[in-house]
Amino acid sequence: MVSNVYNIPVYGKPIELEDQGIFYAINRKTGAINNVFHLVYEDNEWYLYQLKNTGKDGEMGWVILADHGDYPLKSIASEEVKRYFDKPEYAEPKGAWQVMRNSRYGIGKFTPVLNDEITRYAMILFSGAEMLVPLLILKADDDVLQSLAQIDG
Repeated sequence: MVSNVYNIPVYGKPIELEDQGIFYAINRKTGAINNVFHLVYEDNEWYLYQLKNTGKDGEMGWVILADHGDYPLKSIASEEVKRYFDKPEYAEPKGAWQVMRNSRYGIGKFTPVLNDEITRYAMILFSGAEMLVPLLILKADDDVLQSLAQIDG
């Protein structure tokens, strides 16, 4: 079996405060932004929100991603991360995944072994104990945030 998961010592929370912010997914066919997420750390807990249409005159609003009141994201054990990502489709690039989740939704952070590779993030859906295919998301820089503000306003 291909093994691309490394146990890298982590000090503090697996996903750090500097990781919070706005993330977005790109539609592969159109190149347009089609999903916007917000990772927030508040009251000593992590939460994941999605920007959705509220149905009120086209207004958009943040909706927490959770099922049945299970709101906060919790770090998952290294053994679970290994079980999810120790598969051929995740063999390259080599690096370490860190994942937080509630009962249905999660966020993953991929730290590559090579310094010239960028840190990547994924929004992950879970069906019970099984992980569905992660959705690659990008952390929004100032330019993207400006364009999102224009869409919202």
